[in-house]
Amino acid sequence: MLERLTRDFRELLKQLERASCPMCGVLERREREEVAGVGVPDESRFALCRPHLEMTLSSVASPALRARRARAAIESVLAGEGGCEVCARLSRIQLRLARAIRRLDPGIRFAKALEAAPAFCRRHAKAINDGQVAGNFARIQRAKIAGLRDALAQAELRNGDDLESLISAALAYLGRPVERQPPPEVAEALDDEAVASQELERWDETRRVKRLAELESEVASLRYRNAVLSEENRRLRLAYVAGEAMLRDLGRDRAQLGAAADDSAANPPKSPTPR
Repeated sequence: MLERLTRDFRELLKQLERASCPMCGVLERREREEVAGVGVPDESRFALCRPHLEMTLSSVASPALRARRARAAIESVLAGEGGCEVCARLSRIQLRLARAIRRLDPGIRFAKALEAAPAFCRRHAKAINDGQVAGNFARIQRAKIAGLRDALAQAELRNGDDLESLISAALAYLGRPVERQPPPEVAEALDDEAVASQELERWDETRRVKRLAELESEVASLRYRNAVLSEENRRLRLAYVAGEAMLRDLGRDRAQLGAAADDSAANPPKSPTPR
């Protein structure tokens, strides 16, 4: 279980650097994995809700196999196994991640990571801060949503090009209706704080190393640009000196020509005496 939490929390940290709800990103990936593993062997009985049954059937070409899987889902209901297995697994993942976030909530580094991350959708924000137990998370989340509201108001007044992207962000935040259905089999506390802290430490170190590499690259680029500019400046100085010398030569030549013209005007050449 801790190994699964480690993998899921590591994925959550990756999702913090993307553009939509981090929890949705994790659960959508795990949902695809869970659906891909459903019904093996095909003869086994497995409980699925309609959306997850449709997802499994979408990858099956044989009508007979599609019918077999649909029949297996019906048999699970008749056997009293009405709950969707995929939904239950996703609920357990969500609960563990929400608990890990709540335990890391007092940490300054995690708060900084949340501030730089996209907003969580309303449903997952509710799951994390249910009972008002994650003060930093709630404060950061509220600031992000208030910022989205203000950005929508400003874009509406300007009729800006970013209206559609902001509307999409609002739809992503509102998401599906808020639900509260933690599975009872995972209601007990898990020793997951150490796992989450270790993954946060590793993720933060990786991000700092990446930023350091970016800064070193920027410094190298600036040094190269400085060398190029220095060479261009040297050439400009040489061109300036050459231009000044040329101007001086032209001025001297013009003065000489002017003096010669004045002398010629003052002492015109004498005409030869006619015989």
